[in-house]
Amino acid sequence: MTGPSGSTNNGTNASSSLTPAQVAEKRATILAMRDKTLEQLFAHKPEARDELEKAVGYAVFDSSQMNIVMLVTAKGTGVMVDNATKKATYMLAGRAGTGPGLGYKDFRQVLIFKNREVFDQFLKVGADVTASADATVKLKPGGTSVGMAESFNPFIATYSFTDSGLLLQANWGGGGYLPDSQLNQQP
Repeated sequence: MTGPSGSTNNGTNASSSLTPAQVAEKRATILAMRDKTLEQLFAHKPEARDELEKAVGYAVFDSSQMNIVMLVTAKGTGVMVDNATKKATYMLAGRAGTGPGLGYKDFRQVLIFKNREVFDQFLKVGADVTASADATVKLKPGGTSVGMAESFNPFIATYSFTDSGLLLQANWGGGGYLPDSQLNQQP
């Protein structure tokens, strides 16, 4: 499944081994997606630049979501960055939830962490509970809508970008984010 940045949203298969060249390529693709997403965020919401710069850190994910009646699932890849050290940690993302809806969308998400404990816990445990509602009709990539997905954690600001899809939904659910063991290996 290919996401809006051209990346593969199925993450890194734990049973397959990547060559150093493949690791470098996947990292570069994720960082390019991060840069494009942040550029679009700052263009649509200039105040988010200051919010991000003052934050402990941030994460950017490229994902695909499917809603089938009352079931919501999503998966993707991304990167977390610690603003103090500038260290990047590559991540896998998944989501499960419930709520009425039907359809599919490719989207990107920016999480801004306002608290060190929350950032560190997210990096280790990687969970967040969110609620969202949207109607998406973007059958072709191009042009991006920017929205907010509300995190139930007051120390995480969440922005989302819908790139393509056909979806009508209102849901809540939990997201799981884990470090990608293959992409975080040192060469």
